[in-house]
Amino acid sequence: MNDSAVLVLCLIAIVISIGICFKTGINMGLIAMAFAFLIGCLGMGASASSVFGYWPDSLIFFLLASAMFYGFARENGTLTLLGSKMLYKFRKTIEALPFAFAFIAFVLGLLGAGPGTIVLLAPLGYAVCAQVGIDPLLMVFAIDTGYNCGTQNPWTGTGVVLYGLVEESGVAADMAIQTYLLSYATFIINKILFLVLFYVVYKLIRGKKTAGGTAKNLDILDKKPEAFSPVQKKTLTLIFVSFFLLVIPNVIDTLAPIDNPFFQNLVKLCKPQAILIIFALIASIMNLASTKKVLQKLPMGTVFTIAGVCFLMELAKKAGLLDAVVALFEGGNIPTFLIAPVFCLVAAFLSIFASGTSVVLPLLFPMVPALSAATGVNVVALYAAAQIGALATPISPFSTAGAQFVGLAPDDELSQKLVKEQFILAIIMMIATSIAAVFGLCNLFKI
Repeated sequence: MNDSAVLVLCLIAIVISIGICFKTGINMGLIAMAFAFLIGCLGMGASASSVFGYWPDSLIFFLLASAMFYGFARENGTLTLLGSKMLYKFRKTIEALPFAFAFIAFVLGLLGAGPGTIVLLAPLGYAVCAQVGIDPLLMVFAIDTGYNCGTQNPWTGTGVVLYGLVEESGVAADMAIQTYLLSYATFIINKILFLVLFYVVYKLIRGKKTAGGTAKNLDILDKKPEAFSPVQKKTLTLIFVSFFLLVIPNVIDTLAPIDNPFFQNLVKLCKPQAILIIFALIASIMNLASTKKVLQKLPMGTVFTIAGVCFLMELAKKAGLLDAVVALFEGGNIPTFLIAPVFCLVAAFLSIFASGTSVVLPLLFPMVPALSAATGVNVVALYAAAQIGALATPISPFSTAGAQFVGLAPDDELSQKLVKEQFILAIIMMIATSIAAVFGLCNLFKI
């Protein structure tokens, strides 16, 4: 079977898997895995072991490690009580909490906190949502928006890499920083607009339901929450120490690199997967909660869902998905006024299933100078279109950031709910950002 047929089959299989899951409740990952083995072995002549080799090790390990560590904090009530204290502190401005979380995520992302931002804020956000009836999806979207706006800066976050890509793609050094800053500014404006729009639509559609849930739970704000117990204080200490280990070495390495072998090895160690597992072991040794109960609540359904779709997408990449994307712009068949919107659409689609910053943008950014020269489209608009699109859909549960939010959910029921809702929201954002690009929201600045 030729690559084009395999590519089409993989995309059809993903759609069918999603449809069957939504209709019957059968785990999407099991369906996708079955399709992957059938297409891989019968259509591509691959062995079953090579298809299984597409298992997303790093992503799945993060899901299990985060669920394991924060499982202790959930079992002993630390996160719930921490959420109660935060609610009591902001009891007069409950409606603004999603924006407060977005701002905190922005600041942490700006400082170079990286994935530690999501690791700290998502569990706390879920605890807050459960107590006052805020929809977890709104909190996820708010944290994701703030985190992306902060981390895309060209000095400390992943924006360093993107700025480097702009410079390497042939833009003169003195113009590269200006070009990227204008793209970054366009990106931030779009993200803020969509967060406000999402909040307004959310309030209009779910206003009555949410208001009822909030009113029902407002009695928890009438009295000051109780003090942390000794066990909860120990748990809280572990949470903040783990967060600082995830953040401080990486911030130092970014702002003022230390040429010391021990420090460089420490930076390599201080990644979410390693730190979360080490601290889960410490929590278990300290007997902060029942390890058996924590293990029983690991989100295995979510693990299969994400792994199954990853299988199919890896097969699609093998069959030439990325080459097909590049060829789309080489044909010269797209009207000039649609170049930026289509660029945004392609970036958004790819980011549903892959990391926007480590896969999609490194693929698309180098194409910008030549595409701009060939079509006459503003170079800033093209960089902004790629950046806006690629970072509009990582909330998808099959992308890195989206999977982190799913893995940090307090139970498998919410995890499975978020898988569906985050995927639907990613599709909506893909369409919405592309439409916004048609109306010029990528073309706010020129150079």
